[in-house]
Amino acid sequence: LIIPTYRSPECLDICLRSAIEGQVRDDNEIIVIVDGFVDESEHILTKYQDTIKVLRLESNQGMQTALNYGVMNALNENIMIVNDDNVLCVGWDSIFKDVKEGEVITINQIEPTGPGIFKFPVKDLGRSPADFNYDAFVDYESQIAQEKFTPDGGIFPFVLKKKNYMMVGGFDTMYQSPFICDWDFFLTLELAGLKFKRSHAYHFYHFGSSATKNGKDGEAFKATEGPAAETYIYKWGTHPSLYENNSHSPKGQKIKGIQFSYEK
Repeated sequence: LIIPTYRSPECLDICLRSAIEGQVRDDNEIIVIVDGFVDESEHILTKYQDTIKVLRLESNQGMQTALNYGVMNALNENIMIVNDDNVLCVGWDSIFKDVKEGEVITINQIEPTGPGIFKFPVKDLGRSPADFNYDAFVDYESQIAQEKFTPDGGIFPFVLKKKNYMMVGGFDTMYQSPFICDWDFFLTLELAGLKFKRSHAYHFYHFGSSATKNGKDGEAFKATEGPAAETYIYKWGTHPSLYENNSHSPKGQKIKGIQFSYEK
């Protein structure tokens, strides 16, 4: 379990609590990468120090570097990427049994507002860790869980083989923003031939951009979204867009010498 965190100790606290209390396996490795401002989260890291591994970046390096650093230090074959503004459901680690070679599994999320472009379930169980109802979340999540997959993956949080993450070089650190770089990563995986699906058997709660647009440096983060989109356009020759089944690949077009397809 790879968790990058940036100036969100309250979110990190409940994220780690849910991960530790909700796990059913005894061989998990929980890695937290603190991306700058380490002192702000130190009391949370100390609280869980016996059950997590901590990688500290003394200065802010960006989500891409933090994720790559975390995955490279992971010892297990299966990798789950989760942001610190997620609350994990009970039995979250059971999904590892479903991870197959050449696949990426998106985990469904419950969001307090919406529906958004990814059509996650909407249930307001709290807009912040301070007013979040954890017991209500556990109860609601168990009610809506279904043992099924749909082909609309390619979004956070997600699970894949570490080999596949390393095969494409992880996240592109050319992006000076936590935005759009994930669209770039998923498109790269698509072009490498990986298949995407979404699991409806597990749902994480999502507070939504708590460390970025809605965080302590919100305005600074918002200012990076436009330049990140421009980087994507420069690199791929096309706008960052969603196509069928949340594919990031333009249908049947040849752009900058690349033949794109959204088959997933």
